Amino acid sequence: MTQTLAEVFAVAEKDFTSGRYPEALRGYVAIIDAAPRYTRARYRVADTLLNLGDRQRAKEVYKGLAWHYIKAGHPLLGLVVCKMVLALDPSYDDLLYILAELYSSESDRVGDVDLPAPLPLPDGAPAPDVPNIDAPTLLETAAKKAADTDKITEVPQRFPLIPLFSHLAEDAFIKVLGSLKLRRHTDGEVVIKEGDPGDSFFMLADGVVVVSKKLGGKDTVLANLHQGAVFGEMALVSNAPRAATVTAQGDVDLLELSRKDLEEHAGELESVKQALKKFTRGRFLANLAATSPLFKPLDKASRRALMAKFKPQKVFPGDVLIEEGEPGKGLYLALRGDFKVTAKGGLELATLRGGEVFGEISLLKDAPTNATVTAHSIGEVLFLSKEDFHEMLLTHPEVKETLAEMSEERVRARHQLTGEIVTDDERVMV
Repeated sequence: MTQTLAEVFAVAEKDFTSGRYPEALRGYVAIIDAAPRYTRARYRVADTLLNLGDRQRAKEVYKGLAWHYIKAGHPLLGLVVCKMVLALDPSYDDLLYILAELYSSESDRVGDVDLPAPLPLPDGAPAPDVPNIDAPTLLETAAKKAADTDKITEVPQRFPLIPLFSHLAEDAFIKVLGSLKLRRHTDGEVVIKEGDPGDSFFMLADGVVVVSKKLGGKDTVLANLHQGAVFGEMALVSNAPRAATVTAQGDVDLLELSRKDLEEHAGELESVKQALKKFTRGRFLANLAATSPLFKPLDKASRRALMAKFKPQKVFPGDVLIEEGEPGKGLYLALRGDFKVTAKGGLELATLRGGEVFGEISLLKDAPTNATVTAHSIGEVLFLSKEDFHEMLLTHPEVKETLAEMSEERVRARHQLTGEIVTDDERVMV
């Protein structure tokens, strides 16, 4: 019975993990011959050559893939493979300069386009027989086929943004890239653990990770994240512990950047500081738009238009953002810092942190606010005015019903005062 491409690749992967490298190479070569655009087989050839100790041929394959990913609009995969090339030969820093030229804030080619998904293996497609290449020529043949990416590289008109990096000028782009660490995880490995200190954030270049959280004493899966996802960004603006656990599902390639490295560059380069602010604001707003029921009825264009109306506002300890009994001023989104929610008599109801929304109840009910919110530390919020809030309700009346449900939940939670309330934003912000 003829095997499918997926079956041939699965066998090659099993051979690879079991250390049967010649057998794995023959399987990967069969995949490249039958499905040349399935670049994961090429990547695996490089990994196999590296495990066999053939660093020179592994480097050539990684380099060919790096050029392909960079020019074809797959910057995260390009960054991963660049890191592999530079680990083998630091002299190939021209790859970084091309990345910066195409994907930094100074590029005229980068734009708000979606990250292209890597091509899968053709579903159910039959595979040719695994070639019976003799051992002396196997390494040379596999490396040559895997490194030849010219015929599969199509250059798009616009390149997708790289999270954070595409907000940087070229010189800052290259410097920060030097601090980026490649993390490769296998199935079941924990990337970050709920409750641990957060000191870095991650970009998911390849593979799938599972986000889970302990709810009611049980591990509950909240989401599966795929290529292009960013997680752990709370570590860039807060010392709060990780709010969820992230685990690799299958093999995963991650790019990690620590808060310490970013802070060092921010002290040296003003553009890094500004890019970090823009990135964190954008991420919080994107998470708010994507996860909060408040914006669920809005289409993508409407969400973006509304997000643009949020204005940043710095706060200091003791600043009162909402005073109980007064008319609501607008909707707040906490970017960084701690905010105490209290009722008359000093009863403490909750502590709000980065990613949480507040102020919507009084706006929705057109009634005085029912609690006081005070900044407990230096921080920053994003503010949507009362006028813009009500304009949203006029243009999208379906949002009002959603808001009513949200506010009723918060009112019930206030009265119950039992345990921690897990919000949608907390589920995303890890």
